[in-house]
Amino acid sequence: MAPDWSSLPKDLLRLVLERLPWSSRPRFAAACRHWRSVVTPFFPAWLTPLLLSAADVGSTNLRFYSPYYHKNFEVSTTLDAPSAKFCCAVGRHLTLCQRRMILEADLVTGDVCELPPIRYAWFHFVVYDGADRMFGVHTIAGPPRTALAIMDDDGEWDDWDYAAPLAGVDGAKLPESSPNTNPVFHGGLLYVLLDDGKLAVYDEARHRDNGHFEILDKPESFGLPCEDRYLFESDDGELMAVLFGRRGTPVHIVKLNEQEMKWETVETLGGRALFTGTLTTLMRKTKVKWMQNKVFFPRLYDWPETVHVEIVDRDGELAFIPTSEGGITPAAKDGKSMWSYELGSEESTDFWDTERVDYSICVDFDI
Repeated sequence: MAPDWSSLPKDLLRLVLERLPWSSRPRFAAACRHWRSVVTPFFPAWLTPLLLSAADVGSTNLRFYSPYYHKNFEVSTTLDAPSAKFCCAVGRHLTLCQRRMILEADLVTGDVCELPPIRYAWFHFVVYDGADRMFGVHTIAGPPRTALAIMDDDGEWDDWDYAAPLAGVDGAKLPESSPNTNPVFHGGLLYVLLDDGKLAVYDEARHRDNGHFEILDKPESFGLPCEDRYLFESDDGELMAVLFGRRGTPVHIVKLNEQEMKWETVETLGGRALFTGTLTTLMRKTKVKWMQNKVFFPRLYDWPETVHVEIVDRDGELAFIPTSEGGITPAAKDGKSMWSYELGSEESTDFWDTERVDYSICVDFDI
């Protein structure tokens, strides 16, 4: 007699379910009504980049806004880093500045570790090369400056090695970097975007001899008026920038033609979505049709519901699990709750009647 899989005890089904990755749960639930009854609500954290913010400025109680669900997921884990400010985020790791300390936090466990202390003042950005080098960058009030820390063979970070200041150069005569755009690694070099569309570049190989940012002669400018600008590297390895007009529109995306060293306008994102407006800018391929070819900016038309959750890692997949009973929240259908602009669209919407999320950073748990 063939076994009746639909009549397996619920306790046994739950044990099986706990060993499956989150992404397989919808298929598990589709098997039959009995199997579906043991699947508890969860919200995938990897579907799209999320907007991470503090519940109150300077606090360590973290919220993740999902444009897919138009919900705030507030985690019970708090970071032991009062008054720290976000510097950068890579995957589940968040880097913060706290007084003269650099901290690295695990967004899942809440563990916080101290990195080498800062000698002078806060860094405005901290950037990783993805291997064993970390760069602290000052970009405000004068020309950009940098410091370098290297990880040793034991996995510990050495002290910061500060580049020599610009000798014999009047900093007031140099253009300042854009204060709202993060430095970007590209082709082994570190780039900073200046307010007029010019670029400053740092080469680690010259750190000890002449380790400051050098302003390139080209590109000369964007050739487009803009109020805000954000530099990023595309998933194809191209250096790009997204430009915003006053109150959001118009929006332009440009890429650097490195042979001619000039900015060129991009007409389409090729089905990708771009999340920007914070210390990180992320370009992602997406299967969500209403997100394709759109630029998302952290302005909300209404403040979303907050769901209190635990964040759980299962086989490298992260999900938000509600801490109280409730039904499964349906996904958003059009993305109109978060300010966005569809590239190539003749329609444009200004920032009118939107709420700004000031203290925030984009994170991508799919990295």
